[in-house]
Amino acid sequence: MVQINWTIEGEKQLSRRLTKLGKNVEDFRPEFRKSTRFLKGFFGREVFISRGSMIGERWKTRKRSYGWPILERSGKMRKGFRDRTEKLSGEVWNAVDYFKYHQSNMPRRVLPRRVMMKLTDRLKNKIVSIFHEGLWKRVDRT
Repeated sequence: MVQINWTIEGEKQLSRRLTKLGKNVEDFRPEFRKSTRFLKGFFGREVFISRGSMIGERWKTRKRSYGWPILERSGKMRKGFRDRTEKLSGEVWNAVDYFKYHQSNMPRRVLPRRVMMKLTDRLKNKIVSIFHEGLWKRVDRT
């Protein structure tokens, strides 16, 4: 019969460290703030520059030519993205009242759907990496 024994040096220190780590993961505001600001910037820049193709939703072209890019006559839509963070949540939205008509997937006859907000796998991976980085920093600090 083989018997294995071990002793853990610093057991109390480990216990204190794990308790401290538990308290460090009750508030994810830094990670949510970084994520929401990243998304707000992405939706307001890359999506407009690519006309939706960065999120796999290429915008339908207009029937006639205007002197400005799609959805940019006043710049309100591009600048309308807002973010909010709390301990355990983050939110990104567009404050322009007519945003919902472009984003909506309801049937339509006149106004074409031009999606500006969509979480692609690439964006999801970026958010996960922000949280991984934040968690590792918390572990290192404990």
